[in-house]
Amino acid sequence: MLLWVNDEWKIDKFHTNADRLYRVKRTIPLEGNALDVYAGVSYPMLKAAVQEFPEVERYIPIGHTFEDNLQIENHVVRASGTFANAAYFQSFSFPILQGDITQLDKKIEAMAVSTSLAKQLFGETWQTTALGKTVHIHDNGDFTIAAIFANFPNASSLKNDFLFSFDAHLKANEWMLEWTNNGMQGALLLADENTNPDIVGDKLEKLFQTHQKGERKEGCFLQKFEDHYLYSDFNERAEVSGGRIEYVRIFLAAALLLLIISCINFVNLATARASKRAKEVGVRKTIGASRKTLMSQFVIEAFVITSISVCLALLTTRLLIPAASQLTDKSLSLEYSTPSLWITVLSITILTGLMAGAYPAFMLSAFRPVNVLKGKIIEKTGDVSFRKGLVILQFMLSLLLIVGALVVRAQIQYIQQAHLGIDKDNLLVIHQDAKVTEKYAVLRQQLEDSENILGVTVAGPSPLDMQASTSGVSWPTKRSDQENIEFCILWTAHNFPDVFNIPILAGRYYRENEDKDTTHIVFNERAIDIMELGDDPVGQTIQWWGKPRQIIGVFKDFHNRSFYEKIEPAAFLLDPENAGNLFIKARGNAVPEAIAAVQKTFKEVVPDVPMHYDFVDEQYRQLYNSEMLTGSLINYFALISIIISCLGLLGLINFVAEQKTREIGIRKVLGASTRSLVGLLSKDFIRLVLIAFLIAIPCSYLFLNKWLERFAYQVDTNWYLIFLLAGVSTIALTFITISFKSINTALHNPAESLRSE
Repeated sequence: MLLWVNDEWKIDKFHTNADRLYRVKRTIPLEGNALDVYAGVSYPMLKAAVQEFPEVERYIPIGHTFEDNLQIENHVVRASGTFANAAYFQSFSFPILQGDITQLDKKIEAMAVSTSLAKQLFGETWQTTALGKTVHIHDNGDFTIAAIFANFPNASSLKNDFLFSFDAHLKANEWMLEWTNNGMQGALLLADENTNPDIVGDKLEKLFQTHQKGERKEGCFLQKFEDHYLYSDFNERAEVSGGRIEYVRIFLAAALLLLIISCINFVNLATARASKRAKEVGVRKTIGASRKTLMSQFVIEAFVITSISVCLALLTTRLLIPAASQLTDKSLSLEYSTPSLWITVLSITILTGLMAGAYPAFMLSAFRPVNVLKGKIIEKTGDVSFRKGLVILQFMLSLLLIVGALVVRAQIQYIQQAHLGIDKDNLLVIHQDAKVTEKYAVLRQQLEDSENILGVTVAGPSPLDMQASTSGVSWPTKRSDQENIEFCILWTAHNFPDVFNIPILAGRYYRENEDKDTTHIVFNERAIDIMELGDDPVGQTIQWWGKPRQIIGVFKDFHNRSFYEKIEPAAFLLDPENAGNLFIKARGNAVPEAIAAVQKTFKEVVPDVPMHYDFVDEQYRQLYNSEMLTGSLINYFALISIIISCLGLLGLINFVAEQKTREIGIRKVLGASTRSLVGLLSKDFIRLVLIAFLIAIPCSYLFLNKWLERFAYQVDTNWYLIFLLAGVSTIALTFITISFKSINTALHNPAESLRSE
C-alpha cells in the first residue's frame, strides 16, 4: 500500500521546473454566486500572457490525449498522442534523444515520437532510420518526424507516444483563435521561482475579462502543475476540495489500521503471557538486573520479531508486486537503491517495534521478585482493562473496514448496474476518420444488412461523457445569473435515439433524409427545466450561437456525465460529419459474429483504414477505475483485518483457558455442562466485540456518508442491513474462533486439571 501511495504522490513532481510550472484553470459564475471550475482555457489568453507579462516565460498548450492509427506504407501502429509546441518539451522534463524539437514551432508538418513508438514503426534500426520519415496519422494527415523523445515516465500524468505541431491543429480548427473558445487545456512557465503566482493569476484574470462581454464574466487562476493530479476537485468558491488525494489518504489510513491491528495482537498476547515469564523476571531481578535492563531486553525482543517480520514482508512484497501492479494498473517496484525505501522500512520497523514492545516491556519489568518467586502473580485491574480496550479498538477498526467494504461495493454495483436512461450494452464504438465519414452511408447500409447488427449511427463525442459544451444559448426568460450556464453538445445522425434506445418525451427527432439541420434543435429535460419553457416547449424558438432555432423534440434525461455530477442540460444537433464516433449495435447473443461482420465490411468499403473498436460499456467502466480499485482493495483490507483480529482472539482464549483450567475442573466436578463452560469462556469476548460494534456504527456512518457525498447519485443505502450484516458476521467469526479452544478446554479431564503441582 505504501508503494502505491508513494507512486501516486510522485506524479508530476519529477520536472526540473516543477516550482515554476502552473496550470491555468477557468472559473464560471453560476446561479447563487457559485463558481464552477474548468480545466479548458483560451489559446489567445495563453499567448497574450507571454507577450504582455514579463513574469511569464512560456505557454504550453495541453491537448486531450487520443488514440489514432499511424501508418508507414502498409505498416500500421495504434498509439496515443496529441498536439504540442516546442515549449512542451522545453518546460517539462521529457528528454529529447534525437532531432530538433524547435521544428514543432517552425514547420506545420513536424511531429515528435517516443522511442517505443519509433521502435514499433521502424524496428530495431529506428535510431538511424526514423528521423525525417513521413508518417500518416489517419485523422490528421501526413507529418514528418523531427524529433524522438524518451518514453514518458510512469510518474507523469501526461501520457503520449506522439505529438504533432500545435500550428497544424490551429490551422484545422480556426475557432480556437477566439477568446471565447476554451477547447484545450494549458499551462504557463513562470520566469523564476520567486515570481508570485497569485499576482500573475490576478493579472491574467483581468486580461481575460477585458475580452468578454456581459455582466457575469468568467475568471481564471493558477494551480501548481504538480498539484493538478491529486487536487482536481473544487468547491463553489473555487477552492480545492479533494480529488485523488482522498484515495491516497484512504489507502494510507487502511495500511496504518492493519499495522495497528497487528500491533494490538502483539501487545495483547505479550501481556497475557506475562505469567509465563514472571519467574524469569523474578530470578533476573534477584541476581541484580535493573528494571531498565529488563525493559531493554523486552523491547529488543519486540524489535527482533519486528525485524524478522519486515524481512519476510519485503520478500513477500517482491513476490506479490506483479499481481499488485496488475490490480492497481501501475508499475510498482521495490527500488533497493533508493534511500527513501530504506528510510520508510526503518521507520516502519521502529514504529512497529515501539508500538508492540513498549507496554509489554513496562508491564513485565514491573513484577516484584518476592511475589513472583512465591507464586503470587496477580494482574492489576488496569492491565486487564487495557487489554480489553485494545481488543475493542482492534475489532472497531476491523468493523470500520468491513462496513466500508460493503458500502463501497454497493455504490460501485449501483454505478455499474444503474439504468442510465440510455442503452450502452453490446455497443461497439469506432473512431471515425475522414474516409470513414465519407463512406458512412455505404458502411451503414452494408452493416445493417447483417442479421447480427441491429443498428448503426454516428455521434460525437460520446453520449455517456458529453464533454463538449457551450454557453451560447439564449431564451426569452434568461436571467443575468444564467448567462454562463453551459449546455452539453452532441453531434448526431437522425437515428441516434433508435440505436441508443433513448425515449423522446415530446415532439420528434430529426428526419431521415436530412444531412444537416441548422434551424431545429432537440434538448433534454434538464435543459427545458433550466430555460423554464413550460410543459409544451416543442415549437418554441431559442437562440443558438446567435441564430434562431426551433425546438422540435425533448429527450428523457439520461446520465450524460459521471455519477459525480448531476445530469447536465444538453442539446443534440443533426450534423453527422462532425460526429466523431461510429456506433454499431450488436445482437446480444451474437457479438463475436457482429464484430466479424464489421471487420469484413471495413475491408470491403474502406480497405485502407485500420479498424480499431472499443465497447461502450467498457469505456463507461473505465470512468470509475479509482472506485473499482478502492472496492477491490478495501475487500482485501477487511478480510485481512478480521483474520488478524481472530488470530489475536485465538491467542487470548488460549491464555484465558490456561488460567481457568482449575476453575473449569471444579465446575465440571460440580456438574457444569459443556455448554455452560463454553459460555463462561466466550461471554467476555463476545461482549467486547459487541461494544466495538456499537462504537463502530457512528464512526463508519459519518465517514462513509462523507465519501458518498462525492457522487451526485448515490445508492439507496440500507444502513440497518449493512450494520447488521457486518455485526453478525463479525460476532459469528469471533464465536467460531473462540469456540474451538473453549470446547476443547470444556471437554478436558478434570482429574488432570485438579492434580496438584
